[in-house]
Amino acid sequence: MKKLIFVLLLVLPYFSVAVTTDELVQIHQLTTAERNALSTPIAEGTLAFDTTVKKLYLYADTTWKEVLFSPKVVAKTGNYTLVISDNNNVLTFNSTTAVTLTIPSGFPIGFNVSVYQTGTGKVTIVGSGTTVLNRLNRFRTAGKDAGVGIVSTATDTYHLTGDLRK
Repeated sequence: MKKLIFVLLLVLPYFSVAVTTDELVQIHQLTTAERNALSTPIAEGTLAFDTTVKKLYLYADTTWKEVLFSPKVVAKTGNYTLVISDNNNVLTFNSTTAVTLTIPSGFPIGFNVSVYQTGTGKVTIVGSGTTVLNRLNRFRTAGKDAGVGIVSTATDTYHLTGDLRK
């Protein structure tokens, strides 16, 4: 009997499912401006939730790095202007007519999005206050099921790669 009680005392804590708020970790919540205005040194491994863009950041190698989760696939059917929350996501354009995807200014270097033309309407990519570059000056998807990668390589400068045509 003593052995049974001893085993139960060892095992029972592992069957507890109740979590109290005291056991949760609080991550600091900051706007993008507040996060960028923090003075250094900042301890490596510091986490902050950016309330402006609704994303988690880790401080490592002297910079804030977004903690990435699985990308979302977001369906679009008409003209669209990118927003900051599109970062690291996949946009699918299912339209029977041509559509325009606009890249506005102000996104961070490293902002990237994948674009796929799933309908017959081609997707033309244009900038608004930004420079959009492609080696062959191609800024329109080539046809149904074409894919394009968009990456910010410098402030308000974007490079396109993929299945594009003039």
